[in-house]
Amino acid sequence: MLWLLACSPAFTDKEGGAVGISDSGPSPESPSPPGPAPEGEGAESLGEVPSLFVSDTIWQMEIELTESAIADLALAPTDYVQGAFVLNGARFDPVGVRLKGNSTYQWLDGRPAFKIKADEYVDGMRIHGLERITLNSNYWDGSMMSETFAYGLWRRMGAPAPRTGYASVSFNGELYGLYTLVEAMDDDFIDATWPGSEGGLYEMCRTCDLTLDCSAYPLQETGDAYDPEGLGRACAAAASRDEAAIRAHFDWTALTRFFALERGLNHPDSYSFNQNNYYLYHNPATDQVSLTPWGADSTFSYTYPPDEDRPCLPGRFDDLNAFPVGDLSEWCEGNAACWADVKMEMLRLAALLEDDDVASEVLATAAHIEAAVAEDPRWPWGLSTWESKVDCLHAWMLDRPGAIRGFVDRR
Repeated sequence: MLWLLACSPAFTDKEGGAVGISDSGPSPESPSPPGPAPEGEGAESLGEVPSLFVSDTIWQMEIELTESAIADLALAPTDYVQGAFVLNGARFDPVGVRLKGNSTYQWLDGRPAFKIKADEYVDGMRIHGLERITLNSNYWDGSMMSETFAYGLWRRMGAPAPRTGYASVSFNGELYGLYTLVEAMDDDFIDATWPGSEGGLYEMCRTCDLTLDCSAYPLQETGDAYDPEGLGRACAAAASRDEAAIRAHFDWTALTRFFALERGLNHPDSYSFNQNNYYLYHNPATDQVSLTPWGADSTFSYTYPPDEDRPCLPGRFDDLNAFPVGDLSEWCEGNAACWADVKMEMLRLAALLEDDDVASEVLATAAHIEAAVAEDPRWPWGLSTWESKVDCLHAWMLDRPGAIRGFVDRR
């Protein structure tokens, strides 16, 4: 497949960091030293040490587990077991290793996704300043670029979202293939996104909604100023369906931007359309809650599993007209002020896609990862399916601004 690549740089977020492929950072030729950092060292905030999120590198990552550790992992795949992690030749040992995923979950004989926890066994250990590393397998993502561009566009719009990179992952000496490196939802992410706020980060709950008992949301991280009643106040405001109360207890700009991006980028497996794949952060400094996306491997135009015979078949809600199931997003569409702000944010997204020539960035990113895709021994869908999905994503980025404007005009 021949792609004509634009020579423009990756598009930038509001701070100027490159996000087309991933965020800019220190050169990969200067990795962190191997081994544990002493207590209090190597624990810089992610904003200061974004060295894994670079736009010109596919990191070489190796995971090692003993037979005993594998046996323990088989009993509890989402519990950390002791292993070793090697990054571009720098060894970190011991670290915690576990598997992750729901619909993408696979055992070690398939294509599993991994989580690495640097300080599970050694206090203060960091890997390039990171406490945790998330390696997503791209199992359902036919382009291997959905998370890269979804989160990148989220951040470029000024909304909180994880950063990304790419890694060629091996396990016990065997190549497992190209993975997407995704910034973990932890205290490093909080510090980089809401500096100094020290609040509470909550994971989504499939049986929860913001108007129900908020105590059911799993608490992921807490800071020194964590307020255990903060999320409850926001949920009570959502349940009231009172605009003033919702404005008081949610970051209104972040909320309307989140709803606009879910719809505008076709994230059907997120809060609004499936009550799935999101995080909540209560900022005690403002007593307001923000939503953050997760699980964006089904964004844009894709159905899954990837299908070469139907490469550009519209995905769920790709027509922009779906009705949300999340209670707060449903309320927003019925509230004149909220819906007007959502449409304004959607128009901002349409302009961004054109002004930053995101379609050309799709081709540039594809060229960056093509050799790794071709060599990938465990991704089951094959190079020709990947090529067709790249073409679809490129076409989607070209077509989406007009589709968004047409939707806003009709609604």
